[in-house]
Amino acid sequence: MTLMAETITLERLETLLADDSIATVHRALWLLLWEGDLRVLDLLALDVRDVHLTEREVTTSSRGNQPAGEVDFSERAAGLLGELIGDREEGPLFAVGGRALSWESAMQVAQEQGHVIHAFRTGGKRHRQSAE
Repeated sequence: MTLMAETITLERLETLLADDSIATVHRALWLLLWEGDLRVLDLLALDVRDVHLTEREVTTSSRGNQPAGEVDFSERAAGLLGELIGDREEGPLFAVGGRALSWESAMQVAQEQGHVIHAFRTGGKRHRQSAE
């Protein structure tokens, strides 16, 4: 049995984001998880039309007890998202070969790097709290 890290440090995130052998779709997902409070499934449900690169924000739909709204992201995330979107005008934001990235694939690639997928959101939240 392989143990997976339940959180991730900024240094580890930086290493993963710099690793071009990891597909952009995963690096962009991890960075958005780190930067914000959106859950994995909320991010995987986003469409290209939900992303506003010049404003550096994502428009989210209401889900459960989460209201719809805008979530800001960094210039670095904008770069990864721009690379991910390319010239697409619609369709799933997190897509591989034209098909939406699945929950299972997102989990698997994170696990291949030694982390549970939720570690990115948890690590980012801890990092933001320690910076306050």
